[in-house]
Amino acid sequence: MALDAMTLDFTIGLETPDLNDRIVELTDRAFGPGRFVKTAERLREDSHVIQDLSFVAMQGERLLGSVRMWPIFIHDFDANTYEPLVFLGPIVVEEDQRGRGIGRHLIGACVDAAFAKGLRAVLLVGSQSYFKPFGFDKATNMTLPGPVDPNRLLIRYSQPDLAFAGQVVKVI
Repeated sequence: MALDAMTLDFTIGLETPDLNDRIVELTDRAFGPGRFVKTAERLREDSHVIQDLSFVAMQGERLLGSVRMWPIFIHDFDANTYEPLVFLGPIVVEEDQRGRGIGRHLIGACVDAAFAKGLRAVLLVGSQSYFKPFGFDKATNMTLPGPVDPNRLLIRYSQPDLAFAGQVVKVI
């Protein structure tokens, strides 16, 4: 049976501040302390999650998963412009809940919300094989504030004719 035809026993909704500690605990369990040394974490530290673009999957009071969005800019040095974007991640789902489509629903919700808000692109660091079905492609001509595998730097534009280049800058 296709996932869309199934009755889902979880709900997707906006993250609320009271869930922060539970989301951090889930993220710590899923990724461990190694996540703190990654360049993606440099874009998140000292920044604030965008509440109206970050979503959770809940089953009653149980947190099943979370996806967070963070404010960033692409600074094009040649044109001296700053394009506001969002940085997606981490996306995390409880280990015993993986494979149920929770991640798919979370990603869909946050990307749709970002584009509905008028943002023109969503950037992330992740697996091409996982994120390609969601419309993400390899980002070119962009650099992050630290090392990252260029094959894992992915972007989804709101329109096919868009292309941004430059340095990714976090918002504090």
